[in-house]
Amino acid sequence: MKRFEEHYNIKVNQLEVSSAEYHSKMLSLFAAKTAIEVCVVRDSYLEEWISAGWIKPLNDIASKSEMEDYKKRLSGISRERAFYKGDFWGLPYYTGTYCAYGNKKLIKEAGFDEFPKTFDELDEQCEALHKMGVKYPLSLWPGHAMEVANRIMGDCLRAGIYPVFDENWEPLWRDNDKLIGIWEFYQKAWKNKWINPADWTEETSYMIGEFAAERNCFGFHVYYQLRKFNDPKTGGKAAGHVELFKMPAYDIKDYPAKGLGYTRIYSISSWCEYPEESWLLIQFLGGKDWEGKLWMPKKWFLEYGLGFGYPELWSDPDINESAKSWLLPNPSFVAELEKNSVAFPHATVPWASDWYEAARPLFQEMVMGKRDPKKVQAEIADKWVELRKKYTGK
Repeated sequence: MKRFEEHYNIKVNQLEVSSAEYHSKMLSLFAAKTAIEVCVVRDSYLEEWISAGWIKPLNDIASKSEMEDYKKRLSGISRERAFYKGDFWGLPYYTGTYCAYGNKKLIKEAGFDEFPKTFDELDEQCEALHKMGVKYPLSLWPGHAMEVANRIMGDCLRAGIYPVFDENWEPLWRDNDKLIGIWEFYQKAWKNKWINPADWTEETSYMIGEFAAERNCFGFHVYYQLRKFNDPKTGGKAAGHVELFKMPAYDIKDYPAKGLGYTRIYSISSWCEYPEESWLLIQFLGGKDWEGKLWMPKKWFLEYGLGFGYPELWSDPDINESAKSWLLPNPSFVAELEKNSVAFPHATVPWASDWYEAARPLFQEMVMGKRDPKKVQAEIADKWVELRKKYTGK
């Protein structure tokens, strides 16, 4: 930020909020009509914030040539969200795909040559790893509402359910035996103590520590986590051994399962007092700097492994040199996974956040064996329909 401030002689005051508290904190600021200039918008909240009038498009602030340039440079879900429904909402903070990852050294020590392709194979490997001394083979981290909703959607994809909704936003996961099978596996894993209860409450540093100590082997989250896993300074015993693998499916006929693609964009609030200066900041953070370079997107990747919405950066020698040491088995594998990913199917409706909060306790109690998977499958579908009717009248 110092580079931006010195170049433009603009002071930027930053508000840092933890990931788990971000949504509730922003809603309280929006309710008070706080003059926030630039904010990060997760695509899980994009439709909600647009419908509520909390953020506004940049159509009248960015020039036509600037918008056209970014439309050409951005790709996939980043372009889709930046230019959502024909308006220009901002530029990507980071983007990526929810992936499966695991400790290759541990599975080999347990007698397996390949990562699991199905949940039966995942079950088999978790059992062997646990007997070998891996305390919690499977990580279901993180446990806050948005991430639990993402897991439910990901499980639908792993059950071969796609699309997840019909054209009228009717859930298509009811009475699906494959989805029930995945959730019954979670129940077995919980009962056998293959899952750490702290996964529901702890933040990122905890999860990295669990993998570093080789108390975890498998996880499902974003690929930038491997930046810490495979760094000798933070990755502990797991450093150099955590690899991405193709998403397992319940049924081998659905392998590899589709992954969830996502992006987070920088946008401006509806009470922004300095729109032109805010657009300069958005470009610096999520696009080109004054030299025409994608300086900050590159920096985010080099320092934190955060994905970018600009395919041209994969040709950057610094990025490739950096990635080959931690983005295992190789950086090009990410591009292969992203070809089989889809945008969050549940994010582009204004009731999404309400559904996240309602679905989380149902899902978590089900995993812990307190609820029946088939009943929860129906309950979360019913809650979706209830909220849809509340917001749309149909």
